Amino acid sequence: MRTSFIAFLSLFLFGLAAESSSCPYAERKAKRNACPATSQDREARHVQSRASPPAPGKKGVFFHNRIAPGASSLYIANADGTNERLLLGNNTWSPDGEVRLISPLFSQIVEAALLRESSNHWLVFTSERNGDGNSDIWRVRSDGSGLEEVAAIPAVETAGSMSPNGSLVAYSGTLNNGKSNIWITNLTTGASWNVTNSTEVAGNSSLPDGHFRPAWSPDGEFIVFSSDKDTLWRGHNGSSGWEHTQETSIYTIRPDGTGYRKVANNSGYSLGSPKFSPDGSRIIYYEMSVENTFQARISFHADDVTNQIASVDYATGGDRLVHTSGDGVKIFPQYVTSDTIGYLRKGSGDPGTTQGLNYTSTAVGGNSTSDLSYSFVDGSFRSPSWSPNGTLVVYQVTTTDPIRPINKVLYSWQEDWEYRFLDVFPKLSNQGVIAYTNQQTGDASASVITMNPDGSNSQVAFVDLSNTTIVPEVSAVDGGFDAFQPDWSPDGKWISSGWGNTFQAHNKGPSAVVIYPSRSNNSVNGSAYTIVSNSSVLNSGFPSFSPDSKLLVYREFSLDGPLGLRILNLTDGSVRALMWGWDNTPGWSPDGSLIVFTRRTSLPNDGVYEDNYDVCTIRPDGSDYTVLTTSGANDAHAVWTNAGEILYSTGEFGFQDEASLYDDQFQPYAQIMKIAADGSNKTALTNGFWEDAMPLYVPNAAWS
Repeated sequence: MRTSFIAFLSLFLFGLAAESSSCPYAERKAKRNACPATSQDREARHVQSRASPPAPGKKGVFFHNRIAPGASSLYIANADGTNERLLLGNNTWSPDGEVRLISPLFSQIVEAALLRESSNHWLVFTSERNGDGNSDIWRVRSDGSGLEEVAAIPAVETAGSMSPNGSLVAYSGTLNNGKSNIWITNLTTGASWNVTNSTEVAGNSSLPDGHFRPAWSPDGEFIVFSSDKDTLWRGHNGSSGWEHTQETSIYTIRPDGTGYRKVANNSGYSLGSPKFSPDGSRIIYYEMSVENTFQARISFHADDVTNQIASVDYATGGDRLVHTSGDGVKIFPQYVTSDTIGYLRKGSGDPGTTQGLNYTSTAVGGNSTSDLSYSFVDGSFRSPSWSPNGTLVVYQVTTTDPIRPINKVLYSWQEDWEYRFLDVFPKLSNQGVIAYTNQQTGDASASVITMNPDGSNSQVAFVDLSNTTIVPEVSAVDGGFDAFQPDWSPDGKWISSGWGNTFQAHNKGPSAVVIYPSRSNNSVNGSAYTIVSNSSVLNSGFPSFSPDSKLLVYREFSLDGPLGLRILNLTDGSVRALMWGWDNTPGWSPDGSLIVFTRRTSLPNDGVYEDNYDVCTIRPDGSDYTVLTTSGANDAHAVWTNAGEILYSTGEFGFQDEASLYDDQFQPYAQIMKIAADGSNKTALTNGFWEDAMPLYVPNAAWS
C-alpha cells in the first residue's frame, strides 16, 4: 500500500497514523508478485535458521557477497564422451553424487578448473578445498589416487600445467602484488619462483598487467602464456559499459625467466589459452574480439558471440592459420593428435543452443577431422583437457544452484574476522539487525529482507513488485527491476531504498526512492511504501539516511544523462542539489560529516575508452569534494564501517584469468579494499578468483 509523502512525513516525524490523498496515486494499491509469506518461504531455503557465532578469538563476522559457482566437480571420460566418471569419486572432499543433482547441503569444495594431464598420468587442477574463495593448485592421478597439494597460499593459484618430465608445475598466481603472474613450483624441493616479475616482462603497473594460462613446450624448455600487459582499461559497448573487457597477446619465456618475447598479437582482439603442437613448431590459441570478452562470459550473451581457433609458427609468429569457422564461442583449444584439434564450444545451455566438446582438423578451414572417432560431444562442460595420447578427456562441470546459503563460512583474509556470505547491499542497523537485497538468494527477485546476524527472524521488509503491477512512476522496461541499497533510519523503524531500474537501464527505465516501515514497525507485511523522490525525474535511487534522521541523500539520472546527488530534507520536503555529475551509491558517514559516493571521474569522455570510476567524499554542505582513489580501473560500491573507514570494490589488480573463460561473471577482477576516510592506509581484504563485493563488518556484540 502506497502512502503520500505528506502522510509519510506525519508518520515519520510525529508517529501519527495519517494518510493523504493529495497525490493522484495515493490511494492506489500496488499488487505484490507474491504474498510476503511465499517470498519468505523462498528466502528460507538460503538462510540458516540460526548460524553459529563467530569462531573463538574472532572480533566478529566480515560479511560480503560473492558471484561464483555454487559447486563444481571434475569428470574424466573417453574422448568421445563415453565412460564418464567422477575423477575424485565420493571422497570426503568432493560433493556426493552427480554435480547436476547436488543437494543444497553441499560440501564447500569447489573443483574450479582442471588443466593438464602429463605423460605420467598426473592431473593438475585448481581447488578451493582449503576455503571457499581461496583457489590452490593440487594434483591427482588419473584414477583418482595420490591426491596432494602443490601450491596453497592465501592468494590465487590457478591454471596449473605440469612440465613434460613431471618435475615442475607452472601456474598463474597473485602472491605479493595481487596481480596474476606466472609462477613455477618444483615438486621435489617445494621451491617456488615468479617467472614474470622482471623489469623486462612487467608492464605499466597503472594498466592491466596480468599473465595467464601457462603451457609447456614438448621439450620442457619454454612456456607460452597469454597476457593483457600494457593494454587499456576498457568498458564494453563502446566504453558505456561498466564492466571491463580484455585484450591479450601470446608470449613465451624460459622457466628461469630468460628468452622472453611476444609470439602473437592482433590489435583489437584477445588471444588466449595457448598450447604447443606435439612437435613444438606451432602455437594454437583462441582469438576473440575485445568487445566479445565481456559477452562471452555472460550466459545470456554467449550464444551471440563468434570467434575462431587459430595457430601461428612458434619461432616467427607468422604463418597464421584459422582452423575453425562458423558461429559460437570456441575456447580451450588443444592438439589432441598431430592432425586433430579439440576445443570447447561454450554456450548458454538454453534449449536449441549448442555447447560441448568439438573437434576439427588441423587443416585450414577446419572442415573435417582426420579421425572420424572424434565427434562432437554435447554437454555443459568447462575447462577440458585431453590426455597426451588423445584417448581421454577431463573436464569441469559447474552449477550456480544451490546458491551459497547466507552465513556460509568463506575463506578469511583477515585473521581477526570470520568471513561469511551474504546477499547484496547489506546494512546493519543501530539496533543490530541486518537489511539486504535478496538478488541472489531470492529466486531472481530483488526484495529487501531483514534478519538477525545469525540468520534468525528473517522477514520481508519490502516486496519487489513485478513490472506488470507497479504504479506508473516506476514501471520497469526490462528485467533489471530491483530494490537496491536499503538503509536504516537511526531508530530502526524505517528503511529507505531504490525501487525500479536503479542499476541497469537507469537511463531508460524509471526508478524512485521509497521509504517503508521495518518489520518491527510494519503491520502490512512488506507492502507499505512512500515514494519520496521527485516524480518528474526519470530515475532516482541508492538513498542513505543522515545520522540525525533529518536528511536523505540519493542520486538522480535522466534520459539525457546523470544529474548527480540530491539531499532531501525530511522535515519540510525540500530538495537541494549536492553534486552534478555521474554519481552513484552515496552513503552518510557514521558521524554525519561526510558522504562517500562513486563518481565517473573521466567525464566528459576525452577518449573512446575513458570510463574511469572513483570513490569520492564530500561534506553535506557541498564543500571539500575529494577523489580518494587513483586506479585507472573502476573503484566503486563504497560503504562506511562503524569506525569511520571506507570499504569498496576495486579492479586495480586486473583480471585473475582470461575474461572469456568465466561464466556469469560481470566483474571477476573485483577485490574488496579498505582505506581511511582520507584515502590513506589502503589494505586489500580479499585476494580471490571471483567477484567479491558488498562488505559489512558485524562485531561480536551484535551476536549476543
